[in-house]
Amino acid sequence: METRVYVLRHGQTFANAEGRFAGRTPEPLTEKGEKQAVRAGEYLRADPPGRIYISPLHRTRRTAELMMEALGGSSEIVEASDFLEISIPPWEGRFKHELRSDPAMQYEVWSRAPHRFYLPGCETLAEVYGRAVRGMEEIFHRESGRAVAVVTHMVVVRSLLVHYLELPLSAYRTVPVPNALPVLFRRRDLEVTIEVPFGEGPEAEEMREFLKRVRS
Repeated sequence: METRVYVLRHGQTFANAEGRFAGRTPEPLTEKGEKQAVRAGEYLRADPPGRIYISPLHRTRRTAELMMEALGGSSEIVEASDFLEISIPPWEGRFKHELRSDPAMQYEVWSRAPHRFYLPGCETLAEVYGRAVRGMEEIFHRESGRAVAVVTHMVVVRSLLVHYLELPLSAYRTVPVPNALPVLFRRRDLEVTIEVPFGEGPEAEEMREFLKRVRS
């Protein structure tokens, strides 16, 4: 029996385009991001997900809604807090170049060695990794034998790829994660394989090349 989970980052937001850290703010999608979400839904017509699990933030819900419209409105949207964006309140809404200029914000640590990042009152990468894997394992169990989708954030997608590709957490920065590109996690018994079945252009090819390098 095979379980298929299509994991994708939300569509492009204004924060993505402007170089800001959105965090858990109600950041909207850009026009480009909305088109990306529709395209993701069109891709998944080939294997329609019965449910779309989302991080409970506006940008993931909007991405899922647009995907569902492109799919014909047949999927159920389910919020799952394990797939939330990392919680770093002091960064929210701030430009990344501002964060880099303030050593107290630890942004350089996050940029160079994110597995060592620590800021009081904030999540660490290991904590996000732990809840992301827990959420994914719960979906594999709950949705056994079915196809579903997960719309989440870059930090969660990277964490899941690091885990299921059996990479060290220090490899986090090496993982490419474009907006709204479905990455398929196939589970058969205890084995999980990963592929990029849809998409053309440089971002999709970069993901495929990354997976090829890891497997070689």
